[in-house]
Amino acid sequence: MKTNVLFVVIIAILLTSCTPAMPTQEIEVTKGVPTEVSFTEVAITQELVVTKEPTATETPTKVPTKAPSCATLLTPPDGTEIPAIGKVTFSWNPVNEATFYVLDIMLPSGQSVPLETKLTFREQYMEAFSAGGEYQWRVIAQDRKRNEICSSELATFNKPAYQQPRPAGDDDRKKN
Repeated sequence: MKTNVLFVVIIAILLTSCTPAMPTQEIEVTKGVPTEVSFTEVAITQELVVTKEPTATETPTKVPTKAPSCATLLTPPDGTEIPAIGKVTFSWNPVNEATFYVLDIMLPSGQSVPLETKLTFREQYMEAFSAGGEYQWRVIAQDRKRNEICSSELATFNKPAYQQPRPAGDDDRKKN
């Protein structure tokens, strides 16, 4: 029995020593973006031989410093003089992924008036804003869950104060 086991071990040693070495390749994986790719060759021989070439170097990832682009305000142009009465169209470019828009008009007093729409424009009668002075406006883009995606730059417009006309016959009552 010992002879049979010894005979099997000797045959196994002879077979492995006579088998030609099969070269293999390993690919090293890095987390960064490699500027150079290298391979490590490994050969199966009686002695361990490893040939290693230089590994990949990483280049620092640049982080964008600019916020994602948002709606570009189209009309009315920044700094426009708007009449006290009449309809004005506020418009802007669409934003990807936006389902809703909030046209935010800031009155000269600082109060904010949000006007919601699903369109990329909103018509507004200026009589609704009686105060005269400088107004600011911007557009806030929202996703379908009404989460803010982004907010446009501020633009301004000026308008004179709106004087609501007196009803006819109002002067007659004061005279009597």
